[in-house]
Amino acid sequence: MNVIALDLDGTLEDSRTDMVAAVHRVREHFALDQRAADAIRPYVNKGMPTLYKVCFSELWDGEGDIPAKVKDAYESDYLNNVAVDTELYAGIAPALQQLQSLAPLALVTNKPEHISRRLLEALGVADHFSAVVGGDTCSESKPSIIPLQAAAEQCGYQPENGTVVMIGDSAGDIRMGRAFGATTLWCAWGYATEPGELQPDYQASNPEDLPGLVASILSR
Repeated sequence: MNVIALDLDGTLEDSRTDMVAAVHRVREHFALDQRAADAIRPYVNKGMPTLYKVCFSELWDGEGDIPAKVKDAYESDYLNNVAVDTELYAGIAPALQQLQSLAPLALVTNKPEHISRRLLEALGVADHFSAVVGGDTCSESKPSIIPLQAAAEQCGYQPENGTVVMIGDSAGDIRMGRAFGATTLWCAWGYATEPGELQPDYQASNPEDLPGLVASILSR
């Protein structure tokens, strides 16, 4: 069984505006001074621990875990405002339809699972995915191979007779895919301007390229 795994933020959509807005509202909730959006934006796609520690640094002593009240407040606010400005990248919706005809699709993201599922539903593409693995689903998050392994297993992947294709826009996606043994495909339209220190097996210039590239990979 082949499996096509995809990242979420920066691959299917750009959620940074909604994530920054949630930071603003939660900072106001905790009576913290507001920060410029440009000072927040670089950190909302670095994983949830970084977002909490950097964007709410006044509420964290610099050691140990970020207080649960911060995590709970942010996740609650963001969950309720997850798709105010977030939209699929142009071409992603038809690409997902075509990819789904090639193999089961799995979402592998560092966004919390329940928020990821809500966002997929809001964007109208939840039914395309056979598995959704978020940053809190497993004991480790990307770039660990554990989330990709869990997603592939949920889709029925068996190493002896299948291929996993990992599609994403970040260095973490490529590292995870390489460590797992997947064929890696980097999305040039995402948040990062380059794939990072590890070169992907393939690059896609736009979402319309994905079905053809993946079909070629799976036919080999």
